[in-house]
Amino acid sequence: MEITKKYILLVLAAMLLATTGAWAQDDVQVRRFEFDTKVGATFPLDDVVGRRLLGPQLGLEARWNMDTPFDVGLELYMGSAVRHADHHSLSNRIFSLTVFGDYNFRRGQRLSPFVGLGLGTANCEIIQGDMGTEGSSTMLVPRVGIELWRHLRLTLDTRIARRGYNTVGLSVGYTFGGGKK
Repeated sequence: MEITKKYILLVLAAMLLATTGAWAQDDVQVRRFEFDTKVGATFPLDDVVGRRLLGPQLGLEARWNMDTPFDVGLELYMGSAVRHADHHSLSNRIFSLTVFGDYNFRRGQRLSPFVGLGLGTANCEIIQGDMGTEGSSTMLVPRVGIELWRHLRLTLDTRIARRGYNTVGLSVGYTFGGGKK
């Protein structure tokens, strides 16, 4: 449990640093709708059992850019918390649908950091081994990232759903749409 708190504090500190930076908000008009695909890696937060390993994550997200620096989005996600214990691999998978709200710094520029928060529902299931409990759960997802050249998105997020399924993840995505009008 102590490790989970450390990772949550790390993500929150990164979000605070991003929001207190000297990022001038330029009034750049961007396209209303954007869609991205992403792939990345996860790392289990919970010290449940065994050695924690990197696991996969995949996602699709659609976002609506408002006239303000904010956008709202809907994400379909799949990720795994992977562990190895006593010569056995353990894997817990989450399928989720999450609503996000992001604040974008320097939106429409070549370098555009963002911070966001998501709330969703997660379907938690054991894929390999016998660790944790299955079922549906509410999921909280704080995230921080940067969009480069109006299309490449690097995102660091923490997914908090259920013991044995909580992860921190790093993903790379490509955005279609968005950018300057």
